[in-house]
Amino acid sequence: MKNKLTYFISRSSMFGIGFFLLFKNAHQDAWIAILLGTLLAIIIMYVYKHIKEYFKNISLRDTLDKSYIGKFYKLIFILFYFYIATIILILLPMFVNSFYLLYTPKILIIIPFLFLCIYISNKEKSTLEWLSTLLCVFSILIIITYSLFLTKYIKFDNLFPIYTTKNLNILKCSLIYASITSIPQILTINYHNNFKDDIKDYLLGSLTSFFITFFIILCLGEPLMTIYSFPEYAVLKQIKILKFIENIENLSTFIWYFDLFITLSTVTTNIKDIMPKKYNKIYFYLSMLIIVFISTFLIGSNYRIIITVFYTYPYILILFFILFVTLLIYLKNSKKLKNQSNQ
Repeated sequence: MKNKLTYFISRSSMFGIGFFLLFKNAHQDAWIAILLGTLLAIIIMYVYKHIKEYFKNISLRDTLDKSYIGKFYKLIFILFYFYIATIILILLPMFVNSFYLLYTPKILIIIPFLFLCIYISNKEKSTLEWLSTLLCVFSILIIITYSLFLTKYIKFDNLFPIYTTKNLNILKCSLIYASITSIPQILTINYHNNFKDDIKDYLLGSLTSFFITFFIILCLGEPLMTIYSFPEYAVLKQIKILKFIENIENLSTFIWYFDLFITLSTVTTNIKDIMPKKYNKIYFYLSMLIIVFISTFLIGSNYRIIITVFYTYPYILILFFILFVTLLIYLKNSKKLKNQSNQ
């Protein structure tokens, strides 16, 4: 069954992290970094295409459990899933506490959201695939609608002068964009859209991020776009309909909840699938408790640590990608796995 998981995963890391880092480093030239980063991301996804070919007919857990090296890579996947889930569960309460429930404990924000993701993970994978396809339609409609609302606030002077950022900074932002939007795509390793569909969905997600970036630059400009922690939300607070209808930006937050929800549901499903068959539920729920504890009490309670996590996020993803490349080398040189994938 076709799905839109790639679309949501490509967008989820832009919220709160991607836009923040791009504007901090590239300012009004952030849109150039997105174009270049998209080209780099396609290369990363091409590498993932070859990895996925080894898991078409067999599960990740059953394949990697057959050797000690395989078990090492299984541990890498588990750490990667934990890392992505932790990032999402840091972002969600940070956003909600900043704009809505200022004094609500983070744990009370996380639990209902995570509970729904766990509920989805206990269903058939087709449920998540169908849900991603449905929510993708709503996501695009919301983005188009709010883009139209913002057109009267556009100031093209905010876009100029073009290409004033140093080449090194643009290259850095291109790598940041490519890493945070494409490296997490390994999450779809258990889902078998063909490569063309994955690229189409990624380009669709990248196009929406490009439009959001463009509107942030045109409507906020310097220095506002570099000051806000969530410029993608701040730009929408300008919208007024008939000069008295305000706060309609609250409806726009659904697109980011969709991104985080689908991505986290994919992660929780993958964690459940990769855990040992024996005592699977015990390992799974224990994993969820560990992730909640880390994201809420170890990291989420300290703003300095959060900022450090955000700044290092692209580089840790690149480290994981290097490990996934070595996995591909291992798979190509493992005759047993090669024969198994061809059956």
